Order: sequence, then structure tokens, then C-alpha cells
Amino acid sequence: MLSAHNVPARLLHRLATMTLLVVPPLAFAMQPLEDSALSDVAARDGLTFQMESSNPISADAIHWVTDDGGLNNGSCSGGTANQHACTVMNDIEIRGEGGPLQLTTNIDAGSDASGNAYLSLASTWSPIRAEIGSHTFNTGSLNASAQSVGSLAVISAGSLLWSNRGGLFNGANNTAQFDLNTSGDWIYRQGDAGSAELSFANMVFSMGFTNGAAGGQAAALGHVGIDNGGIVIGAPFADVEFTFDLAFKGAPTDFDRIGRDSMIRFGWQGGLVNPLLRVGGGGFGYGTYSVGPNTFQDYDGAQTGVRSQGINLLTEWDFDSDFALIMGEAGGNRTYVRFSDWQRLGNAPGPMFSLPIIFDVMQGGAGSAGLCMGSFASGVASAASCTASGGEYISSDGPAGADAAFAMLIRDGHLRAYNRRVEVIDPAAGGTVTPLDWGLLYTFGKLDADIFLRPQGRADGATVATTDTGLMADITLLIQSPDAWRRASSNSAAVRATAGDDWQTNTHFMAVDTNFQNSGAQYGVGLINSDVMWKTRDMFFRVTDGDSAYPELPGGFWMQSDSLTQYRFRGTFGGGDLSDLSADAITKIFLMDVNLQTNRFLFTLNPLPVNGATGAAPIGFNGLLDFDGNAYVSLAEVSSPDSAFRIHDVGGRLAWSDGSIELISGQNTGDGLPSLAIKNDLKFGESATFGGAPGAALVGSISFGNENFGRIALPAGTWNSEIIVKIPN
Repeated sequence: MLSAHNVPARLLHRLATMTLLVVPPLAFAMQPLEDSALSDVAARDGLTFQMESSNPISADAIHWVTDDGGLNNGSCSGGTANQHACTVMNDIEIRGEGGPLQLTTNIDAGSDASGNAYLSLASTWSPIRAEIGSHTFNTGSLNASAQSVGSLAVISAGSLLWSNRGGLFNGANNTAQFDLNTSGDWIYRQGDAGSAELSFANMVFSMGFTNGAAGGQAAALGHVGIDNGGIVIGAPFADVEFTFDLAFKGAPTDFDRIGRDSMIRFGWQGGLVNPLLRVGGGGFGYGTYSVGPNTFQDYDGAQTGVRSQGINLLTEWDFDSDFALIMGEAGGNRTYVRFSDWQRLGNAPGPMFSLPIIFDVMQGGAGSAGLCMGSFASGVASAASCTASGGEYISSDGPAGADAAFAMLIRDGHLRAYNRRVEVIDPAAGGTVTPLDWGLLYTFGKLDADIFLRPQGRADGATVATTDTGLMADITLLIQSPDAWRRASSNSAAVRATAGDDWQTNTHFMAVDTNFQNSGAQYGVGLINSDVMWKTRDMFFRVTDGDSAYPELPGGFWMQSDSLTQYRFRGTFGGGDLSDLSADAITKIFLMDVNLQTNRFLFTLNPLPVNGATGAAPIGFNGLLDFDGNAYVSLAEVSSPDSAFRIHDVGGRLAWSDGSIELISGQNTGDGLPSLAIKNDLKFGESATFGGAPGAALVGSISFGNENFGRIALPAGTWNSEIIVKIPN
């Protein structure tokens, strides 16, 4: 259920029309319009609605009520035990940006040449600014109404064209036209006006049904409909752009777009094949089900039908020939890289990309228990089934006791494609493109995550005191190659021989020469059939202009935890021909297992000045790791996994300081080759301070096999590092 307070009627009518598609009815308490000439209706060719207002439209609060047990009264108490919640957005205001609020919508009915009835909706809006003063929740176990994850402003201008045969939501066939184009900014802060702000600046989002890259991305038809699962949007082809500049301003006014310092440019551009977007009602499934001797979490209610209220989202597609991932610099010359020419990995089945997500609110004593790092190719096994299969059960440590949190759960996501070409583009040099025949093969075999978000911030200074505004997270994320590590590290030669099975649907991190010796063959090297785990507790995502505990660190985007952060990755380091990565064909060099486990973690991103000589606008980074004594690095023989060189039981501090990543096009290098320069100072122990308290000496044990060779220590020190990567054509 959604409810709102003090919202003008015309706006609510439009919001209600969209919201009723996936949620129960709305209950409103409305205020009268202040401008009698706010809108008009013109009955000419179709029906045209025009809205214009120089005054803001406001709502005191909007409530999204879930699992109220049939109360349907907007109450934040009672309801289904351990599930009922009110998600609250306070102090909503919508107004024009740089002028009056203007919105025009035309609804028309007609028919095609065959006499089939069509209904169309066309809408345009001038720059609109929507602000959310705070975002929080209220549950039976925790009333966080006095807290907030922060404030948000969305500035957007754009247009929407949508028509369909038989009505706007007739999804039986590809009879719908859909074209959405928007541009603007998203600005986020964790305090009152004047607090540091992080922006998705110059954001562009567009999506339209087309005839595909081979046909020139001309407008074509798809389907938009409603079924038992919710709203379904899909087409044979679509053309999509989602690009933005990540920007920061340490001393803004109120959602300030002037004088921001840019950091990173990121985006997706190009065609998608068989794209599918499904938005449905239904949150986390609280039951379990069994398959043979194994028990699994019934997270989607598919087996038992027990599913909470909430929202589930599925996106999946293949990449068209003109699709590209874009990363680069958001300032200076704005040089960027297009990772293009995407190809399916081997003969991997299903869509190249799939990401199912559940959005819900969870309370103590209910919800996801944990994830299995093990042998199951789908689903989430219980702790007992995971351990029995030789896997490792990773507790999610969800809300406990009287706690509660926003939840975002990912189940069985995957990426089974990689790019075969890199293009370095320098807009300041006339958009000159330097193509390179290589790619980054970062595929995800099975992606699962439990993400719990709380409205809480971290106070300034050396203590771990919290504030009422900010974003704190507990995250457990697994990207797996199911059962590959168990087989690769087995003492049985027969079991190890199968460790390359299912490589097309596994996780790999490789650099690929996609035109080896100009032959067209593709050879890669890196971590094959790997697993990645990231686990963090009480992680604060901060937008800050600095912290007195670390006075030498610049302001920007900070990730900071004084509890637990664990990053673990393992797999076979080697390489091979991508046409045959079977167990026997892989050139295996060693088995790698790395566990970076800390009780204090800090990572920052910050803007840096433009390099006047090259026009590059590097991004700065800094990091601090206080290892808790459980960190290790293990390199083992492929044929004898017990024969491993290990640095283990590592404790003490390691830090990166004054880091920078700089991308320079070939037009600004002496040899004409694009370059990527990564610079930083690596500091150990007492030298790693950032102007605050010194760290503990970095210490660890060294072993080979069963032999322990003793302990080593680095009390202090600095290692200057500069890596420059250049790849010739």
C-alpha cells in the first residue's frame, strides 16, 4: 500500500495510475490547488493534458506499506509478525527547474491499416526537480522514523512515446512502440543543505524498441503487458543509453550543480537482443523446500508459495553488435574507453546477462540466513545442505533482535559474455578512436547477494559513534564457479581432472588477446574457474568533505567499516585458447587463494586536478586495511594442492595513499599509444597514518606445505609504485 499526505490531486492521479499496476490501492489526504489555472484539457486530436505551475507541488510524506496483514489502513503497527513495515519518504517537493513546472501528455486512440485498435500516450516535460527530504522505515521491531539514509534531488527533462494495439498493456504480441528519453542529474547528500554532495551528473537514460544494430536501430515494435508476475516489457531488439559522470562537491549550496569536481564517467550504450524487464509484486519467500537430501531457501515462493509483499525485478538480455560498456574520465579531455564487440563465452546457454533482484524490508528473526559458497549451481542451500555438499556456508548476519533493514537480495544472476575490442576515445582531439584487439573477460557464473541497508551515519572523529543520517550496510556477496574449487583443490587426481567442467558458465577474470598474432585466435590469461566473496559488516557509505580522524585524506566518496570487511578470491591462475578451456586444455600455473580480512577498512575516491600537460583528469584513491590476524595468501601446486606456499595469520596495517588513475589518449603521448597510469604510495605499519593514529606493524607467518618457517614483520615503511599500461595495435 502507498499513502501520501498533502499532495495536489492532479499529481496524485498520475502517480496512482502508475502505482496501482503493482501495489494495492492508494489512500490520500489532499490539499487544494493554489493555482486554478494549473492545467487544462483540450479535446482536439485525442485528449491533451497540459500542466504548468510556478509553485511547487509538495507532499509531507509518502508511505509504502508492506505485509500489513489485511489492515489496509496505512498503519505502521500490527500486520504480519516480523514482516510488516512502512517505508517512508518525507518532505517531497516537485517544481520546475529554471522555470515553471511544465508537463504535456496526449492520449489518442486509432487503428492501423488492418483496422486493429491502437491506443497511444505521448508525454514531454521540461526540466523538473523532485526532492526527497528523507528516506527511512518504521517496523514492528524498529521505528527508525527519526533517522534517514539522506536527501535526494532528481532533475529530469525528457519525453515518452508509448502505443500499443488493443490498449497500453496488451502484451500478447510485439505490437507496442516504446521510446523513452531523459536527461538530468541525481544529487545525494547525508545532511542539511551545505553538506557534501555526490552527483550522478549529466545523466542520460534512453530506451527504445528497434529493429537491431543490423537494421540501423530504426524504430520497431515490442511488447508491454501485465501478467500474473507483474509488468513485462520486452522486444526482439532495443537501443539503450545509460551514462553519467560521478561528481563531488565538498561545500555546495542546496543540491548544487555549479562547480562540481568530476571523477568518473560510466555508462552502457548500444543495442540489446531479446531484452526483458519484469517488475512484479512480491518480496522475499520465507519458506524452505527440499530436493532429494538437500534443503534450500524458498526465497521467491516458487516451491511453497509463501512470499512477502515487496518488489521483484528481473532484467536479462543478450548484447547486440553495437553494445559498449563505457568507462573513463569525467573532466579534462574526458578521454574514455569503450569496451565493445561483445561475444558469448563459448556456448553458454541462456541470456548473456541476467539479474534477478528482490526489494523488501526485513526485521530481526526473519529473512535470509546466508549464502552457500559451494557446489550448487542454482538456488540457495541451507547451512546443513551446504556443508554436507562440501561447500562453505557464509552467514548473512541479517537483522537480529529488535533490528530491521532495507533488503536487496540477488539470486542466481550471471554474466556470460565478454568484450573483444577496446576503443580509446579522446573527445578533445575530435573524437579520435584508437581501436585495440583485446578485451577484459570478467564473467560471473552464479551471482548471489544479501544486502541490508540501514538509515545511519558515522560520526566525525576517531570513535565509532553514529548519527541519524547516512547509509550503513551489511553485505554478503558471492560470485561463484559452482564446485570448481572443491575439485581443483582435491587430493584426488581423478577429481582434479574435472575442475574445468562447465567453464562456459563459470566465473573468470582474464585479459584476452582477441587477435593473437593477427590470426583471429583468442587467448586469455588470468584467474580461471574462480570464486569471489565480499563480506562486510557496519559498512558506512559516506559522502564527506573529510574526517578529523584522518586529516590528510581528501573529501569524496568513502567506504568505511570498523567491524569486519572480508575480500576473498580463489581459482586457478593460468590461460588458454578461449575456444577450448576444458580441464586438459588449460595451461595451469598455480592455485591461488587470497583472504583479506580486516577489522578496519577504509577506501576513498576523490577528484584530482586536471593534468595541464595531457588534459587528463585523474581520479584519486586511498585505502587502509587493518588485518585482524586471519588474512592470508596461498599459492599451491596444481598437481599437489597440499604443497602450498602461504603467508598467513596476517595482522597489522597496510595502506595506499596519494593514489591516482590517469587515462591518456594516444594524441597526448610521445609514442602515440594510449596509456593507463596507476600511481600510489604503499605504506606499512606505523607509516600508515593519514595524519591520525599510526597503524600496528604488519606481521605474518610463512609456510610451505606443513612446514612453518617463522614470522616476518614490517614495522614501518613506504613503497612508491607507478604502473603504466600500454598495449600496441
